[in-house]
Amino acid sequence: MPTADRVGLDLLLYHIVDINANNGLGKVISKNNLLLSGKEMHKIGMMACRHANGRDWWLLKQGQYDTNQVIRFLVTPDSIAGPWIQTYLGPDPNSYRKAWDLSGQYAFSADGSKFAYVKQYCPQLVLADFDRCTGELSNFTQLTIPIDTTLSPDPNSKYDSLVNGVCFSPNGEYVYITREWNIYQYEYNEPDSILAWYRVKQGPDTAKLYFQRYSSLQRGIDGRIYIGNISAQLKQMSVIDKPDIKGVGCQFCRKCFRLDDTTYMGFGAPPDMPDFNLGASGQTCWPLSMSEFENLKMSELEVYPNPSSNIFYIKNKQGKKKELFTMLGELLFTTTKDEIEVYNLPKGIYLLRCEDQVRKVVVE
Repeated sequence: MPTADRVGLDLLLYHIVDINANNGLGKVISKNNLLLSGKEMHKIGMMACRHANGRDWWLLKQGQYDTNQVIRFLVTPDSIAGPWIQTYLGPDPNSYRKAWDLSGQYAFSADGSKFAYVKQYCPQLVLADFDRCTGELSNFTQLTIPIDTTLSPDPNSKYDSLVNGVCFSPNGEYVYITREWNIYQYEYNEPDSILAWYRVKQGPDTAKLYFQRYSSLQRGIDGRIYIGNISAQLKQMSVIDKPDIKGVGCQFCRKCFRLDDTTYMGFGAPPDMPDFNLGASGQTCWPLSMSEFENLKMSELEVYPNPSSNIFYIKNKQGKKKELFTMLGELLFTTTKDEIEVYNLPKGIYLLRCEDQVRKVVVE
């Protein structure tokens, strides 16, 4: 049951935008399309990473309370497949302080091969490898984030316990974490935990009276890491100028980034956005390689009716071997029949291959 400190979400919606409309300014052409409903999810923990083919996107979302669930979707130019739910083993980082989730962050490394997750009262940094072909996480590690043993200025907490942001350095060798009053750097491949952690900044980056506390982090296209504020009443952000360097050499720069506008209020956190400049990984991913997808509409494989809830008929490949795959490349079955029964399959998008031809089919 929801309580005051754990009111999850059970609905995800999406909009469709024509980015070529309005002379390149874009236009929303479809609003509030249903992506997922009736499934408990955390309020925080969502980020996208480009698929290995360099075109499609994986969207990851933190799932149900008291579990290690990660929900993922595959977004293509003409459809959204999923959800698929992955539950990883290990201590549940969401169980601390009744699973409060008012703050926290998902993050991917610059090349999309690594994943990180932090959440409010949880003292754990969750790290994993990410497969851009399948969208799956693996090799999970949970590390205890250092706690400043000085008394926190927060009257509700003895120590600086709130974890707000996480971000990889551009070279992927370091992970930066923000607590409300401290910023830490973790060296990814350093086995000695004492040497791996370095405190970049302790305490306010301005006069205590005006300090707004550190929030989420974001890697900029210039290679710097921008540090958000919680209260969002000032126009300056602090920056880590050289995040690829260990220790003091990362150069924490106090209030070095200023955003001016015409309003009285200031700015909070930098936009929590995926890396749109990330290209193809060079991996070979069947059945989602770019060349195969580009050939789908030109395929000579004739399948009807499509969509169907019962059976697909293949018209022009009589007696040939046919293979039906999930969108993740899992082979469901092989047959030489020209009629494929699908009434027992979940609704969704599948790929049918026959010889060198591929056709996208929809089970409804």
